[in-house]
Amino acid sequence: MNQHSLLKPKISTRLNHRVHIDSRWRPLGVTEQFLTNADTYHARYYKNDYWKYLVGRALDLAGIDRSSPCRILDIGSGSGNTVFATAELMPNSSIFANDISPQLLQILVGIQDHIPELEGRIEAYCFDLHKDFFADNIFDLVIGGAILHHMLDPEAALKNAARWLRPGGKILLIEPLEVGGHMMAAIYLKLIEVTELELGAQHKLVLFFKAMCQDYEARFGVPRVKPFTKNLDDKWLFHTSYLRDMAEKIGLVLEFVAPTITDSGNLFSNAVRGNLDVAGLGDISAPDSMWNMLEVFDRGITPDLKEFFAPEGIICLSKP
Repeated sequence: MNQHSLLKPKISTRLNHRVHIDSRWRPLGVTEQFLTNADTYHARYYKNDYWKYLVGRALDLAGIDRSSPCRILDIGSGSGNTVFATAELMPNSSIFANDISPQLLQILVGIQDHIPELEGRIEAYCFDLHKDFFADNIFDLVIGGAILHHMLDPEAALKNAARWLRPGGKILLIEPLEVGGHMMAAIYLKLIEVTELELGAQHKLVLFFKAMCQDYEARFGVPRVKPFTKNLDDKWLFHTSYLRDMAEKIGLVLEFVAPTITDSGNLFSNAVRGNLDVAGLGDISAPDSMWNMLEVFDRGITPDLKEFFAPEGIICLSKP
């Protein structure tokens, strides 16, 4: 199938250093962290080993044959976390990487240049996922790692991906979950209480925990749009009932929502550590009372309940 037949009629692209850019692409709604600051974003969030684990778990839970010669659409590819993980895990696949940031995709193809075995296996396309871009029924699998919660209209974006997926194909998404978000918000409220007594109200850790509570509060209740939603980078947390209803509306079936973790022993402590690292606060000395409190949460909640309260999940949708 040539490139022209891959696209919807009247869709055209221009080639810029091996990235196919939608001829009508405009940087509307794309924040600077994905454009001029793309290198900084890549350095902070590119974690290939972690994403290899997540993609591998998603493929196995969904029963995907890793040796199959699939045509895969990777949505919200960024600089390539899920793309390179998928390429390694599914060596006979061809992958179409999508992102709204041409700068991040340029980083992606630059990384590909240094991996000879990936030559000819990855094509990069820059366009807005809200746009009906590809031809119908051409992909065997769609993968999206932490993308849907950035979309102003998740249903519209996923509706397009469903059009492009062949019958019998699956969509695998890795996204933040609302039930787990409520638990994490409660934990951060308790962290504020514990650390404020020892560190003071203006300490960096205390201010970070307060910001995390505000962040969760802003994202609760998809698809309820608030006045500030469009200005947020992370817009949503997802709930199983919303995902099931949305899937039904666009002709998909929700197969399962599963936690990303396999070992829940230190789930909440690790979640807090991970967020501190991302925020650049991982080296700050935290009081023992804080870690003791997190240990109480981790010991006091059973593994089964921790699956229910997982902050992130793997979502599998199928097209009948």
